[in-house]
Amino acid sequence: MDYDHKRLLIKAARLYYEQDMTQAQIAEHLRLSRQKTQRILEEAREKGVVSITIHPITEIYSDLEEGLEKRYGLSEALIVETTDPNNQNVIAREVGAGAAEYLTRVIRPNDKVVLSWGNSLLGMVSSLNATSHTQVRNLQLIQGLGGLGDPNVAIHGAELVRRAARALGALAVLFPAPAIAATKALRDAIYRDSYVAHTLELARSANLAFVGIGSSDNDSIAVPDLWRFLPRSVLPNLLKKGAVGSINLRYFDRNGQLVPSEINDRIIGLTLDEFKRIPRVVGIAGGSAKVEAIRAALRAKLLNVLVTDNITATMLLEK
Repeated sequence: MDYDHKRLLIKAARLYYEQDMTQAQIAEHLRLSRQKTQRILEEAREKGVVSITIHPITEIYSDLEEGLEKRYGLSEALIVETTDPNNQNVIAREVGAGAAEYLTRVIRPNDKVVLSWGNSLLGMVSSLNATSHTQVRNLQLIQGLGGLGDPNVAIHGAELVRRAARALGALAVLFPAPAIAATKALRDAIYRDSYVAHTLELARSANLAFVGIGSSDNDSIAVPDLWRFLPRSVLPNLLKKGAVGSINLRYFDRNGQLVPSEINDRIIGLTLDEFKRIPRVVGIAGGSAKVEAIRAALRAKLLNVLVTDNITATMLLEK
């Protein structure tokens, strides 16, 4: 059994035997068919996961997951074990791999899925390319933010969507635009382009979204590329106004509220309010540098699902 499948056995069994949820309720909660839910519960019994009590399998952090779900009202939390809690790039790869397993489990025919941008999204897409053989009918993957930086590098928003679409046999819907326009007037003009307008409309009607969560420090991967388009005073001003993190380049404070900034009128991509209207938003992030940003996003209900590492999860539950 792969990691995500083992974790799913534990989660479904707990919901059924400890929380007295029906199979129909579990199917809706985990985005599974009722038939698959029944098979998973049967397998949990066959594998010895269920006897009188539920016995967690090694490296499955079901207690931490349940703690996050209860404290922050999440539909689901997925926790992976990090091998290097002090290395942000390693954490991004590991939580990205967990997100890839989650994505392949929950996607259904005719889904419209928005992908944002960031190192953890790159980890997810790289894992899809390496391991995924999932093919889903009429699946659309939609770029949720215009391109930032060199369009030929793997972390560029359009390249992330293209690679994920190839791995899943999906249609890639791309933004033919930069992430940040030179002026608000130019942003408004780009929004009037028929293809850009179509992509935005599809993104707004999506039923799933996968987003990275950025920290608001000088080590953020977004910062070097932002300097090409913005004065260096922008980030210090955001920090003075209380910014702790970002989703889709939209900076928010410790309560998850958008921080006013001239950058907001120049970004080409979904807003925080538009993400909140998507039925299931999956945040992918970990590491001590991002704890405050993740907590803020959870407080504001910007996320329904969180994929993170075991160290970060413990810190999120400490206070």
